[in-house]
Amino acid sequence: MDHEPPATQAARGRRFDPLGLWLCGLAALGLARAWMYLVRDAGSAGAIGWIWFGGSLLLGGIGVALLLRGLATSRRGPRR
Repeated sequence: MDHEPPATQAARGRRFDPLGLWLCGLAALGLARAWMYLVRDAGSAGAIGWIWFGGSLLLGGIGVALLLRGLATSRRGPRR
C-alpha cells in the first residue's frame, strides 16, 4: 500500500529527467554557437562548423529521447 501524500505523488508524475534537460540546454547553446560560426563567414565555414552543428543536433536528439522516456515512465508509474 502506498502511503505517500497526494501532493508528493503528483509532483513525482510531472518530474522531467534532469540529464535530458541538461543535454537539451547544452544542445541549444551549441546550436547557437554553431549558427554564429556558420554565418560569420557568409556560409563558407569549414568542417568544424558543420561538425559542431551535427554534434549539437545529436546532443539535442539524445536529450529529447531521455525526456520522452522519462515522461513515458512517469505515466506508467514507478517501477517496483
